[in-house]
Amino acid sequence: MNHKNYEGLPLFRDMEESRIREILLTAGCYIRNFKKGNYIYEENEIIRSIGLILSGHVYMIREDLWGEKDILVRMGRGELFGENFACSPHPASSVTFYAQEEAEVLFIPYDRLLRHAGDGDVLVFIKNLIAMMTSKSQELMRKINVISRKSLRAKIQCFLSMEAEKAGSCDFTIPFSREDMAEYICANRSALSRELRAMEKDGLITLQGRKCHILQK
Repeated sequence: MNHKNYEGLPLFRDMEESRIREILLTAGCYIRNFKKGNYIYEENEIIRSIGLILSGHVYMIREDLWGEKDILVRMGRGELFGENFACSPHPASSVTFYAQEEAEVLFIPYDRLLRHAGDGDVLVFIKNLIAMMTSKSQELMRKINVISRKSLRAKIQCFLSMEAEKAGSCDFTIPFSREDMAEYICANRSALSRELRAMEKDGLITLQGRKCHILQK
């Protein structure tokens, strides 16, 4: 396995670098690189390995029969994907994961890892995994909170408010392109652009590219 610095990643919290490498080697972990737009796991695919993003961003999406996609979660360095399926007795994926940009991913075969569950460091790893799965559930609740709003403006305000809260500031960078933001909040891109302009005109926000400032009354 290529030499990587894993210390500082949430999955390996409270673990020494030497032990991390030993466990990854024993569990048969491997690294793969994906180009922008590459599918990593497709819907209905059997997932046996947890993906840990080392660089780049990965989207978790749902696609319908007409090719329309709904972005569920955007994930970056240090975040996991596929863990709910790899850890389940029913490992067929109900979603698709693809590289939103060039991405490097560490794959961790979950079943092989469990064979060493008596190892204290593996137990720490599993504890960290559970904590991260809880965090992912909270991210999905954020998504539900946004799309449950009745009007487009309410969806936008909810989304921008949560991004400002994450940034700890009324000045922040929107993590999505305009097209991806529309897909995330389940809106038409043109309608989203019109509503954002209307919100600027109404003195609610200012936008410069992806830079956003919420104007407080």
